[in-house]
Amino acid sequence: MKAGLLKKGDVIGLVSPSHIAIEESYEKIVAGLESKGFRVKTGRNLYRTTWGHLASTQERADDFNEMVADDEVTMIFFGGGTGSVPLLPLIDYENIRKHPKLYVSYSDGTSILNAIWFQAGVETFYGQTPGLFESVCAFDETQFVSRLMEGGTCCLTGEGMRE
Repeated sequence: MKAGLLKKGDVIGLVSPSHIAIEESYEKIVAGLESKGFRVKTGRNLYRTTWGHLASTQERADDFNEMVADDEVTMIFFGGGTGSVPLLPLIDYENIRKHPKLYVSYSDGTSILNAIWFQAGVETFYGQTPGLFESVCAFDETQFVSRLMEGGTCCLTGEGMRE
C-alpha cells in the first residue's frame, strides 16, 4: 500500500524512536522543514530522556503511535541511533494500515521501516534523516522532493539536471 505524496503545507511528524533528540538541533530541523513550506508537529516526548539515555520505550512508542493516528500528519520522519527494536511490539500496525502515511528514516530506523512494511504492508522510505534539514544541501533536497513529493526517482548528473 502506498501513501499519498507530500505537498507543501502538509504536516510532518517528528519523533525520535532511536536517539536522544537535542532541542537545539531539532529547533534547526523544524525551522529547515518549515522554510521548505511544511508544517511540523513534534512528539510530546521528543526531548525526554531516561537516565541520560532515550525516552522510555513506552514514551517513544506512544509518540510514534500518536503520529500514526493523527490524520493531520502526512509523513512521519525519524532518524537513526540505537533503540528502535524494543518499540516493534508496541507499534500499532493495524492503525498504520488504516492511516497510511509516508514513513522516512535512516540507520537504526530501518528496523521500524521494515516492520511497517512486513506487518502493515505500507511502503516505507530509507535514506534520509531529519538532521539533513538543519542545513539541507541541494542534493538531499532534490532527492527528498523527487521521491516524496513527485513520486519518482532522482539522479543528478552533470549540472544537477534530473533524468
